[in-house]
Amino acid sequence: MLERALLVVCLVLAALAAGCAGGDDAGDEPLPASSFKETVVADLKEAGLTAEPGFDLNASVFEGPNRVDLALDDAFAEYEADPGRRDEIVAGVVDEAERRLEAGIGEVALEEARPDLMPLLQAGFDIRRYGFEPAMTEVPGDLDVVYVVDADDAFTVVRSEDVERWGTTVEELHDVAVANLLRQTNEDEKLLCEPAGDQELCGWSGTDGYDATRMIVPGLRRQIVREYGGPAVFAVPMDNVFVALPLEVLENRVNAERLRARVEQDFQTSENPVSPELFVERNGELALLR
Repeated sequence: MLERALLVVCLVLAALAAGCAGGDDAGDEPLPASSFKETVVADLKEAGLTAEPGFDLNASVFEGPNRVDLALDDAFAEYEADPGRRDEIVAGVVDEAERRLEAGIGEVALEEARPDLMPLLQAGFDIRRYGFEPAMTEVPGDLDVVYVVDADDAFTVVRSEDVERWGTTVEELHDVAVANLLRQTNEDEKLLCEPAGDQELCGWSGTDGYDATRMIVPGLRRQIVREYGGPAVFAVPMDNVFVALPLEVLENRVNAERLRARVEQDFQTSENPVSPELFVERNGELALLR
């Protein structure tokens, strides 16, 4: 009887061992693309980076306002060819991300950056979180324009040392960046005007991240003024909104109070607030409406 019991125990242990061995074999199966991407993102985070998955086989890594996009197709192809090298391959992706974030635009020439140079309207409280001093131009209302190289696979804020290295000035960068935004807007976006009570509300609300910034472009403000046939009041409560109304609308105290309340509400509730202020144009320059 004892021998039979021992035999049963041995058979059970053997079955368990076989089951465990079967699990190891399954673990050696190559991960699908989506799981490989998740593994990469997890290792990027473990390395202390801020990362998130993108569309298809892509991931994005962030450092402050800067971003680099990682195409994982080649890494995944290497992994599929040799799953046993997974840790080595993923570590290589992490190294690439760290290298690119550290390099920034330090080796990019001005002529190479020029087509991708864009202005970005930022609230002062956002810039104070950067952790470095960007090249910037002041705008009324505790706002500043910073400059970014918005390339296909990266988004990098221009620093003061970049301006010096390029042998240019912030004023010249401003002119180039504003011209690029004006051209991009006229090519890809349209001025939208819709009824708002007995008035017309005009502005931009697109998906490129530069709607609020469009307020600083004189050519776009002029388009609105031509639409109204007279002066306008502008608001940018959040990064994806730039709206305007005829200035004469605010001659009515009730209208003025309602507009200010709505702008303040949008500013307070937005994930990416810009300004609770109202702006007008005076002598071709933006000014706060008081």
